[in-house]
This record gives sequence, structure tokens and C-alpha cells, in this order.
Amino acid sequence: MEILQKALLCAIKDTLNVSMIEDKIPLKRAFVSKIRLDSRTFYIATNKALLLKFALDFLNEENPSNDTLIDISKEMANIAIGKAKVLYEESGIVLKLGIPEFIGNKIINNYNKCIGYKSQNMRCSIYEI
Repeated sequence: MEILQKALLCAIKDTLNVSMIEDKIPLKRAFVSKIRLDSRTFYIATNKALLLKFALDFLNEENPSNDTLIDISKEMANIAIGKAKVLYEESGIVLKLGIPEFIGNKIINNYNKCIGYKSQNMRCSIYEI
């Protein structure tokens, strides 16, 4: 999970120029995309404010549709998983990676581990399921 955390933070920093800090309170209701690393499943949860920043910076959309926010949620997970793959390979670990799947704007209750991050009103969390 540590490499995936680093990958997500790097992806946000590299794409949005936003530095996130650890948040003690996990993001509960969020746009959630699921990714698989070998036999492990992770959820990347992002709040609407973070997705809106992405929409404005990359799509020049101030009021994106819900479908656009869903696409951005999947794309952020895809960017993070791509970065994680590079980081794992640099450490000599080869993993089978899944394709990000949007699972909804939902509340996450059942999980093994979680770590959250924030910057101003933008928040995200990674859950190991």
C-alpha cells in the first residue's frame, strides 16, 4: 500500500501541482474507483473538489457533468496505478495490474486499511479492501 500511496501523491502533484498532507480522518463519501494489484483490491476515493480541480485544469470545464467527474475519477486512478507500476518495477517487484473501474459515489464502510490526504478543501483516501 505504501508504494500506491506514494504513486497517488506523485500523480496529484505532477498533474495538478497540489501537495497533499496526511489527513487523520478518512474520506467516507466520495467518487470511488477500484483497482487491483495482483490479488489485492484497493479503492481510491476522491472528493468532488479534487475532481473539479482536475476538470478545470485539464478540461477547462468549470461545471463538469457527473459523467465527466466519473471519467476523471477513473483517470486519476489510472495515473496512480501507472506510477505505482513504475515504482514497483524500480524496486524489483512485478505485479499484475487491473484496469480502474468506477464503483460509485458511495460511502466506504468495510476495509482493512485506509489512509487519507488533504489540501485545502480537496481530499482523497486509499482503502485496502
